[in-house]
Amino acid sequence: MTKFYKYYRYFVGLWAGVILVVSVIPGQDLPSLSIWEPDKVMHALVYGVLTYLLFVAISYKSSKNNLLIFAITLCILYGFIIELIQKVLPTRTFDMYDMLANTIGCLLAGGLILLISGRKSLKN
Repeated sequence: MTKFYKYYRYFVGLWAGVILVVSVIPGQDLPSLSIWEPDKVMHALVYGVLTYLLFVAISYKSSKNNLLIFAITLCILYGFIIELIQKVLPTRTFDMYDMLANTIGCLLAGGLILLISGRKSLKN
């Protein structure tokens, strides 16, 4: 199973790239699927997955708890940068609520990681 974890860095890059591409596509060009309608839930889900993938990619050789904080912070920052990019695009808009949903997704993923790993806190 350890051999599989070394590929997570590629999953992180791929997922971050997908987020970037979908974030810069003009809004009217996005597919009209029912899955896109709950916009904020999708933001939270997408950034939660990014946080999980990044955490696994950077922690598979280490058990340091501060890596979870690093992964969460980096993913929140990435979401903020994406929103800033959207601010300068003529077909997209900066949305503080999207940024909040991204942050909530990152934090929820961190909480789930702690819950699943059996840790009660990041102190250890």
